[in-house]
Amino acid sequence: MIKNLLPFEELTYHSTLKKEALLVHLQNEIEAEKSFGFGTQRISYSKPYIGKISNPTFELKRAISYRNSFLPIIKGEIKDDISGSKINVKMGLPDLVKIFMCIWLGIVFLASLGTLYTLLYNNGLKEGPFIFIPFVMLFGGVAMVVLGFKTESKKSITDLEQLLQAKRIQNNSSH
Repeated sequence: MIKNLLPFEELTYHSTLKKEALLVHLQNEIEAEKSFGFGTQRISYSKPYIGKISNPTFELKRAISYRNSFLPIIKGEIKDDISGSKINVKMGLPDLVKIFMCIWLGIVFLASLGTLYTLLYNNGLKEGPFIFIPFVMLFGGVAMVVLGFKTESKKSITDLEQLLQAKRIQNNSSH
Protein backbone atom coordinates (compact mmCIF):
# COMPACT_ATOMS: atom_id res chain seq x y z
CA MET A 1 0.00 0.00 0.00
CA ILE A 2 2.64 2.56 1.01
CA LYS A 3 4.68 1.74 -2.11
CA ASN A 4 1.75 2.94 -4.23
CA LEU A 5 2.12 6.38 -2.64
CA LEU A 6 5.87 6.77 -3.04
CA PRO A 7 7.09 8.72 -6.07
CA PHE A 8 9.14 5.99 -7.71
CA GLU A 9 8.65 2.89 -9.83
CA GLU A 10 10.90 -0.09 -10.52
CA LEU A 11 9.96 -2.18 -13.53
CA THR A 12 11.41 -4.89 -15.72
CA TYR A 13 10.60 -5.34 -19.39
CA HIS A 14 11.58 -8.04 -21.89
CA SER A 15 12.11 -7.40 -25.59
CA THR A 16 12.71 -9.89 -28.38
CA LEU A 17 15.24 -7.41 -29.82
CA LYS A 18 18.89 -7.82 -28.85
CA LYS A 19 20.51 -4.95 -26.94
CA GLU A 20 22.20 -3.30 -29.95
CA ALA A 21 19.05 -3.44 -32.09
CA LEU A 22 16.95 -2.11 -29.22
CA LEU A 23 19.34 0.80 -28.65
CA VAL A 24 19.11 1.74 -32.35
CA HIS A 25 15.29 1.48 -32.23
CA LEU A 26 15.14 3.57 -29.04
CA GLN A 27 17.42 6.23 -30.54
CA ASN A 28 14.95 6.59 -33.43
CA GLU A 29 12.00 6.89 -31.02
CA ILE A 30 13.30 9.74 -28.84
CA GLU A 31 14.45 13.29 -29.35
CA ALA A 32 17.26 15.20 -27.67
CA GLU A 33 16.10 17.72 -25.08
CA LYS A 34 16.09 21.33 -26.25
CA SER A 35 17.20 24.24 -24.10
CA PHE A 36 14.91 26.02 -21.63
CA GLY A 37 11.91 27.97 -22.87
CA PHE A 38 10.80 30.94 -20.78
CA GLY A 39 7.48 32.71 -20.53
CA THR A 40 5.08 32.10 -23.39
CA GLN A 41 7.80 30.56 -25.55
CA ARG A 42 6.90 26.86 -25.67
CA ILE A 43 9.26 24.18 -26.88
CA SER A 44 7.60 21.50 -28.96
CA TYR A 45 8.90 18.07 -29.80
CA SER A 46 8.05 15.79 -32.70
CA LYS A 47 8.48 12.62 -30.63
CA PRO A 48 6.68 11.66 -27.40
CA TYR A 49 9.87 11.19 -25.33
CA ILE A 50 13.04 13.20 -24.91
CA GLY A 51 16.33 12.11 -23.46
CA LYS A 52 19.70 10.55 -24.11
CA ILE A 53 21.15 7.10 -24.67
CA SER A 54 24.54 5.96 -23.50
CA ASN A 55 25.08 2.26 -24.24
CA PRO A 56 23.67 0.29 -22.37
CA THR A 57 21.73 2.90 -20.37
CA PHE A 58 19.17 5.57 -21.19
CA GLU A 59 17.49 8.48 -19.45
CA LEU A 60 14.13 9.72 -20.71
CA LYS A 61 11.11 11.79 -19.82
CA ARG A 62 7.82 12.44 -21.56
CA ALA A 63 7.73 15.45 -23.88
CA ILE A 64 4.79 17.38 -22.45
CA SER A 65 3.33 20.73 -23.47
CA TYR A 66 2.46 21.71 -19.89
CA ARG A 67 4.45 22.16 -16.71
CA ASN A 68 4.77 19.32 -14.19
CA SER A 69 7.67 19.44 -11.74
CA PHE A 70 6.83 15.87 -10.74
CA LEU A 71 7.29 14.41 -14.24
CA PRO A 72 9.16 11.11 -13.80
CA ILE A 73 12.75 10.79 -14.92
CA ILE A 74 13.00 7.33 -16.50
CA LYS A 75 16.37 5.61 -16.20
CA GLY A 76 16.93 2.24 -17.75
CA GLU A 77 19.59 -0.33 -18.42
CA ILE A 78 19.43 -2.84 -21.28
CA LYS A 79 21.05 -6.26 -20.94
CA ASP A 80 21.15 -9.07 -23.48
CA ASP A 81 19.51 -12.32 -22.45
CA ILE A 82 18.82 -15.62 -24.17
CA SER A 83 15.71 -14.58 -26.09
CA GLY A 84 16.37 -10.87 -26.67
CA SER A 85 17.02 -8.31 -23.97
CA LYS A 86 15.96 -7.43 -20.45
CA ILE A 87 15.36 -3.79 -19.57
CA ASN A 88 15.49 -2.67 -15.93
CA VAL A 89 13.68 0.65 -15.51
CA LYS A 90 13.56 3.05 -12.57
CA MET A 91 11.31 6.10 -12.51
CA GLY A 92 11.78 8.85 -9.98
CA LEU A 93 11.53 12.55 -9.33
CA PRO A 94 14.16 14.99 -10.56
CA ASP A 95 16.86 15.51 -7.90
CA LEU A 96 16.08 19.22 -7.29
CA VAL A 97 12.40 18.40 -6.78
CA LYS A 98 13.31 15.65 -4.30
CA ILE A 99 15.50 18.04 -2.31
CA PHE A 100 12.97 20.88 -2.32
CA MET A 101 10.02 18.66 -1.38
CA CYS A 102 11.97 16.94 1.43
CA ILE A 103 12.88 20.32 2.94
CA TRP A 104 9.40 21.80 2.44
CA LEU A 105 7.52 18.75 3.72
CA GLY A 106 9.99 18.41 6.61
CA ILE A 107 9.34 21.98 7.76
CA VAL A 108 5.57 21.56 7.38
CA PHE A 109 5.74 18.24 9.27
CA LEU A 110 7.55 19.93 12.17
CA ALA A 111 4.94 22.71 12.16
CA SER A 112 2.24 20.03 12.22
CA LEU A 113 3.88 18.39 15.25
CA GLY A 114 3.94 21.75 17.03
CA THR A 115 0.30 22.30 16.15
CA LEU A 116 -0.61 18.81 17.37
CA TYR A 117 1.13 19.53 20.67
CA THR A 118 -0.82 22.79 20.98
CA LEU A 119 -4.09 21.01 20.21
CA LEU A 120 -3.48 18.24 22.74
CA TYR A 121 -1.88 20.08 25.65
CA ASN A 122 -2.76 23.77 25.32
CA ASN A 123 -6.40 23.62 24.21
CA GLY A 124 -5.43 24.82 20.73
CA LEU A 125 -9.03 24.80 19.50
CA LYS A 126 -9.36 28.27 21.02
CA GLU A 127 -7.05 29.46 18.21
CA GLY A 128 -9.81 28.87 15.65
CA PRO A 129 -9.69 27.03 12.33
CA PHE A 130 -6.33 28.54 11.37
CA ILE A 131 -4.63 26.05 13.69
CA PHE A 132 -5.24 23.36 11.06
CA ILE A 133 -3.27 25.12 8.27
CA PRO A 134 -0.07 23.04 8.78
CA PHE A 135 -2.09 19.80 8.45
CA VAL A 136 -3.74 21.04 5.26
CA MET A 137 -0.33 22.07 3.85
CA LEU A 138 1.16 18.67 4.73
CA PHE A 139 -1.71 16.75 3.15
CA GLY A 140 -1.74 19.05 0.11
CA GLY A 141 2.02 18.73 -0.40
CA VAL A 142 1.95 14.94 -0.25
CA ALA A 143 -1.11 14.78 -2.53
CA MET A 144 0.56 17.11 -5.04
CA VAL A 145 3.67 14.90 -5.25
CA VAL A 146 1.76 11.61 -5.42
CA LEU A 147 -0.83 12.73 -7.97
CA GLY A 148 1.65 14.67 -10.11
CA PHE A 149 4.06 11.74 -10.26
CA LYS A 150 1.70 8.74 -10.40
CA THR A 151 -0.55 10.10 -13.18
CA GLU A 152 2.53 10.61 -15.37
CA SER A 153 4.26 7.36 -14.39
CA LYS A 154 1.16 5.31 -15.33
CA LYS A 155 1.24 6.83 -18.82
CA SER A 156 4.97 6.08 -19.15
CA ILE A 157 4.63 2.48 -17.91
CA THR A 158 2.23 1.81 -20.78
CA ASP A 159 4.20 3.86 -23.33
CA LEU A 160 7.44 2.02 -22.54
CA GLU A 161 6.05 -1.24 -23.93
CA GLN A 162 5.73 0.39 -27.36
CA LEU A 163 8.87 2.50 -27.02
CA LEU A 164 11.03 -0.48 -26.04
CA GLN A 165 9.11 -3.00 -28.16
CA ALA A 166 8.84 -4.99 -24.96
CA LYS A 167 6.43 -6.53 -22.48
CA ARG A 168 6.49 -5.81 -18.77
CA ILE A 169 7.56 -8.98 -16.96
CA GLN A 170 8.00 -7.77 -13.41
CA ASN A 171 6.80 -4.88 -11.34
CA ASN A 172 8.57 -4.34 -8.03
CA SER A 173 6.38 -1.41 -7.01
CA SER A 174 3.23 -3.59 -6.76
CA HIS A 175 0.91 -1.89 -9.24
